[in-house]
Amino acid sequence: MTTKIQLSHAEMQLMCNADVILTKNVVLQKTTALLESVQEAQSNYQKENETFLPQEVFSVPPKISRGENYNGLPWLVLDYPRLFTRTDTFAIRTFFWWGHFFSSTLQLSGFYKNLFQNKIAAAYPVLAQSHFIGIGADAWQHHFEADNYQPISQMSQKEFETFVTDHSFIKIATPFPLSSWPGADELLLNSWKGYLKILST
Repeated sequence: MTTKIQLSHAEMQLMCNADVILTKNVVLQKTTALLESVQEAQSNYQKENETFLPQEVFSVPPKISRGENYNGLPWLVLDYPRLFTRTDTFAIRTFFWWGHFFSSTLQLSGFYKNLFQNKIAAAYPVLAQSHFIGIGADAWQHHFEADNYQPISQMSQKEFETFVTDHSFIKIATPFPLSSWPGADELLLNSWKGYLKILST
């Protein structure tokens, strides 16, 4: 006979408390609404301002995706622009990870990495103030552990330029604490605009 599966006292309390899941659902609904507000502001900005970017990167409508298990926790992501092919990526990802952070990420590979890597390298003085660069081998990891992201300020300008040129993809990101919720929409929108400005310079 197999060993009987037991719940700890804390696990039993949690299982019996429906309010936990109901509250979680409300938080995710409100976070979706927050990202929808950011997406609307992004779309309006793109329509009203010349960005000098390839028009095809805006040809795919923005999309908000949701999941329950990024390293065990719920997440939401807004992609706009979002152009993903087998070899080329141009995306700005606005990410929410339960219990951890919001983040804003510029992700480039293939044709778009080659097209914009010199502009990103030249933006070192701006990016070194608060941004991180993806150093991991997997472009689809979003956590900010030391094996995945490094503060750009920890690199010299030359090291940054070399890494941007030599790495197979470029990910530039900024995390924001969840406690920034009252102003998160503005923070995320301004970060998104900052990426467009760097690429349009």
